Amino acid sequence: MEEGPDRLDQALGLAIRLRRHARGLSQSALGEAIGVSFQQVQKYERGSNRVSFSTMVRICQALGCQVSDLVGEVQELGAAASADGSASEPLTQPEAGPMLEALSQIRSPGVRRAVLELARSLAREK
Repeated sequence: MEEGPDRLDQALGLAIRLRRHARGLSQSALGEAIGVSFQQVQKYERGSNRVSFSTMVRICQALGCQVSDLVGEVQELGAAASADGSASEPLTQPEAGPMLEALSQIRSPGVRRAVLELARSLAREK
């Protein structure tokens, strides 16, 4: 049996975190909106606690999106691409969420591309 959070739960948590950041909400504000503590929001975002359907509906209401939007983002993140989870492995790295959040906050498309090229260049160096 696998140790740690399920990759799909992690991908859902990442999708929630990215949406929350895009809306400018803190974990405390989201927690208050859905009736849980900020610590519980942290657990949802890490994938260490699973999000029930009723909670997912409340999260989507607070984030101004549909459940189908969140599920679509999980698929876009590639979490369901393979049965063994290998396609989502990069997204489970601790730095993945903060990196995507930081990249999404860069306003200039040219600067975003430059950051992406820098990351790719660094990845080629071993």
